[in-house]
Amino acid sequence: MTQSPKVVHLSAVEDVAGRNTRTLPPILLTVRQTAKKSITELVQSLFNNVDDALFEMADRSRNDADQNMYFDSMRELRLQRKDVVSRFSAGFAEAFDALVAAPKTNPPDEPQADADSMVLLKNDELEISVAVSGIVSKVTSRFSLPVMQLTRRIDSLVTARSVTERTNPLGPQRIAEAFVAATDDLVLDIKARIIVLKLFERYVMEQLGPTFDEANRIMAEAGVLANLRTPVRKHSDPAAPKSAPAHATAKATAAPIYGPQSDEGFSMLQQLLAPRQGAGGIGVGGTADSGSIHGGGASGPMISTQDLISALSAVQTDVSSTPMDIERAPTRVDLRELVLSRAVNIVGADNGNMARADEDTVNLVGMLFDYILNDRNLAIPMKALIARLQIPMLKVAVLDKSFFSKSSHCARQLLNELSSAGIGWSSATELKRDALYNKIESVVLRVLNNFADDPSIFEKLVAELRQFVRRDQHRVQIVEQRVKESESGRVKTINAKQTVERLVNQKASGLRLPEEVGRFISDTLSRALVYLCVKHGTESAEWADALSAFDDLLWSIQPLDNMNDVEVRDGNMAPLLERLQECMLHVSLPESEIAAQLDVLERCLRTIAEGDRAFLEEDRPEPQDLTSLPFMDEIVLATPDDRVALADPDPEPEMVREINRLAEGVWVEMNNDSGERIRCKLATIIQPGNRYIFVNRRGMKVAERNRMALAIELKEHTLTILDESQVFDRALEAVIGNLRQLHRSPSPAR
Repeated sequence: MTQSPKVVHLSAVEDVAGRNTRTLPPILLTVRQTAKKSITELVQSLFNNVDDALFEMADRSRNDADQNMYFDSMRELRLQRKDVVSRFSAGFAEAFDALVAAPKTNPPDEPQADADSMVLLKNDELEISVAVSGIVSKVTSRFSLPVMQLTRRIDSLVTARSVTERTNPLGPQRIAEAFVAATDDLVLDIKARIIVLKLFERYVMEQLGPTFDEANRIMAEAGVLANLRTPVRKHSDPAAPKSAPAHATAKATAAPIYGPQSDEGFSMLQQLLAPRQGAGGIGVGGTADSGSIHGGGASGPMISTQDLISALSAVQTDVSSTPMDIERAPTRVDLRELVLSRAVNIVGADNGNMARADEDTVNLVGMLFDYILNDRNLAIPMKALIARLQIPMLKVAVLDKSFFSKSSHCARQLLNELSSAGIGWSSATELKRDALYNKIESVVLRVLNNFADDPSIFEKLVAELRQFVRRDQHRVQIVEQRVKESESGRVKTINAKQTVERLVNQKASGLRLPEEVGRFISDTLSRALVYLCVKHGTESAEWADALSAFDDLLWSIQPLDNMNDVEVRDGNMAPLLERLQECMLHVSLPESEIAAQLDVLERCLRTIAEGDRAFLEEDRPEPQDLTSLPFMDEIVLATPDDRVALADPDPEPEMVREINRLAEGVWVEMNNDSGERIRCKLATIIQPGNRYIFVNRRGMKVAERNRMALAIELKEHTLTILDESQVFDRALEAVIGNLRQLHRSPSPAR
């Protein structure tokens, strides 16, 4: 194999006029040409074998239709072979050209597949998409180290955009996409397409190792990140010792490429771990795990920090391709075992061990996530999402030990923002229509798909999530405010009805009144009094005027035995009717109905006046007979349920303190009227009556309680007040507390 030139120009070329014409750096042109040749040969090998595979499938077919389909597919592939290879080569080259193309306005980080777009895919396209995702995941995991090295080297050469494993033109994702696009015009049944993809995986994708190694060699010899560690092969000299050389150990400790490896906070945590390394690890519950927290004497080559990052990247790729299940609590993961099992593929040995700093980091992150995933304050869907961030967060902690002590660390902030935003989630079913859930899921997927070793992605995602949450909360607050106003008005109305009930029944119940007057009081005047009570209150002038008119009406319809009183009543009749008319205007009655009721009242008043005057002037032999008038019945203006709702006996004294913890904005978990467990927020406490109104995440009312009901639910533990403090800080505090407790406890007898 010919050696590449040792000296090449790495910068992109611009023409002398200073225009934006950009070309690939020459070293990438060399890499593209070399890789294109080797990959095209692999594609030719694929077509050399596809005939045999399809013929075998046709021979095994149980019906003529399938057999004919396979034979037709063989014929189509033979006819189109040259065009497919040509289109694939062109697509492969275009992926390199895209690195220096003018970036689009506000380019998205990565295309995100959401539920809506998946629905739009045809069934065949969806099946192909799933197959390609599986192929890419397996190949990326298999060649994780060389792919990571290629990505970092190409990214260092390209200034127009950021290069990730998904956008790396020599990465499995882009190669697979180029092949799918090249075969898109083929007239093939979906069964044949899937077979071709499987053969593409076997004869092309699984054979890319030498291509990746050659591309890395060319760039390394040209001086592009030449110090990136090359992989250790399993077929290396068997006589060589398996322990890592001294410089490898030093590199694992220093790891200058990845930034700071220790700080005061992490050192303190190491000190808490160190005294007990022979006594077994401690979990969040305070129980000891089996084995030493530092591995218990693991043997084998030292796994450097770079190897550890490569192993974690491979696991991260696997996680990103695993279907997400938000209906079940995630299972606990043994991080140390997982890391070691994947790292051996990187170092090329059956077993290995990590530098102490790295191993302590793995164990600490494992403890933190054990606490987080057991935290009762997090809903199961949120736990399922956060669990998928365990590997990326471990990578961050390995790269930057300030992750443990710096509360403003962007990765920690992202965890806290995610858990805070989703505190109101209840069931997975309702989240399918929740825009916030879709946003949080996309954030998690972007971390899994895009995070390699640059933590700046977390800063961007935190800012983006906070902006989305602010907009979402603004919409929710508008709905919530309407609920508050509605509930406040409802309770005020109920209270006003009860006030008017008591007043009217106290003044008029049991009096003998003309039927028309009794109906006017219960149906019209009472409504006006309720309105004035709600609108102006019982201390207002409007309320006093209406109450005075009511008193005057009651006095006017009673028999009088004094001519002077009769004269006064007759003189006040017209003003009284005007005052009653003003009351009726408050309840928005039609003018015709107001006039009709006034006529009825006037006739009643005149009839009573004539009777009193005739009696006092001795024109009648006996006083007016009142027995013909009915008693005024007791009126009820509020429904029985409302009346009971406002009855709120005092809870037991020992529960008052717990109830007082319930302030507006506090989230709780409780049972709704159907017995379903829900999460809701105390939106407001309505007075009078101490009515506690709860709303869901969208601001809609879901529950209402009085103080006694709350006291009972708190006592029976059917209502739980949720802790909204930052989840990572809670977890870290709990882990440190457990470690300190273990540190103070006597060492076990040897």
